[in-house]
Amino acid sequence: MGAMNILYLILVPCAWCVVLAYHGDDLPPGPYCGLTGQCCSNRQDSCSHKILDFSDVEVKSIEEKNAGYCVCDVSPLTGNMDWICSSDPCIIDERILDEVNRGFTTWKAANYSEFYNKKLKDGIIYKLGTLPLSAETLRMYPIRYNKDIEYPRHFDSRTRWPGLISPIVDQAWCGSDWAVSIAGVASDRFAIQSNGIENMVLSPQTLVSCNTRGQQSCDGGHIDIAWNFARTHGLVDEACFPYKAAKTPCPFKRRGDLIQDGCRPVVAKRFSRYKVGTPGLLQNERDIMYDIIESGPVQAIMTVRQDFFHYRQGVYRHTNIGDTTLQGLHSVRIIGWGDDNGLPYWIVANSWGPQWGENGFFRIARGTNESGIESFVVTVLAEVTEA
Repeated sequence: MGAMNILYLILVPCAWCVVLAYHGDDLPPGPYCGLTGQCCSNRQDSCSHKILDFSDVEVKSIEEKNAGYCVCDVSPLTGNMDWICSSDPCIIDERILDEVNRGFTTWKAANYSEFYNKKLKDGIIYKLGTLPLSAETLRMYPIRYNKDIEYPRHFDSRTRWPGLISPIVDQAWCGSDWAVSIAGVASDRFAIQSNGIENMVLSPQTLVSCNTRGQQSCDGGHIDIAWNFARTHGLVDEACFPYKAAKTPCPFKRRGDLIQDGCRPVVAKRFSRYKVGTPGLLQNERDIMYDIIESGPVQAIMTVRQDFFHYRQGVYRHTNIGDTTLQGLHSVRIIGWGDDNGLPYWIVANSWGPQWGENGFFRIARGTNESGIESFVVTVLAEVTEA
């Protein structure tokens, strides 16, 4: 063994011993940037410590407890640099991750990097978006099919109508679930009712940018106003007006058609925008199932609380873990149902991208109005050109 190798074997373990021996809460306070002049211009150094003589180390122990997160800033009490902690809870809560994944629930949780350092109150606005229903809308009389038929134990629109169900969308940091779910349901209904002839993905950006009267774009929208817009003015396809996750100027005339809009209809006979009929309300488990079997996916509104953001897989049922006070309404798309060892569930398309949940979908308990998902379900027929 060469002399250099012997020296390496001696020095490296000793160096680690020195480093490991110097630890604890008694490190001297910063700042150290003035000592070397090599720090980044935007580095927060006043709460950092120097570790030995190797380098200047900026310590940023951001606490992501239920209390929120901390940043290094001037303390309003002392006037000195200190850790200032937010009282707002973050979206991700370690307690939810730990307790849900211990196996006491019917679902599993995950820590999603896109929610890191995001406040729950902001998540309620920008990852959801459905504004409260008006009193008039809540008075809608529900459709009752009263079909005494045998329903399959499992039903999935993706296998019943392969290639005709619209893909998962990521609404990003924009409270546009109302627009995404409406565009998704309308897309599915056009494709199914036309037997695949008018098979295209409709643009939620049409609603975010053009349906502005009484709406708040990325800060939220009313589904009754949005469905009325889809009925009277219509939507364009995604290729013509791609989703931007932001309020952009509406490029279309209010009473125009697809040709004037510069879009390319998938059917030569179509000139008008893609419009739907008058929406109907479903509030019964079997009526919802019947409507999906006959016509395709439906829109549903559910209540979302903190634990739902953590969903990874399984059949979701709300827990009392984490914050249970902050909540909001979320519009989603029910595409089918199933049964997991005696636990019935809905198959639902979310709008948080394919990396979330079960490839963008989630399963939620069926028949018990879990999180209100069966309390306001919307069905609609598409005005197809050909069938």
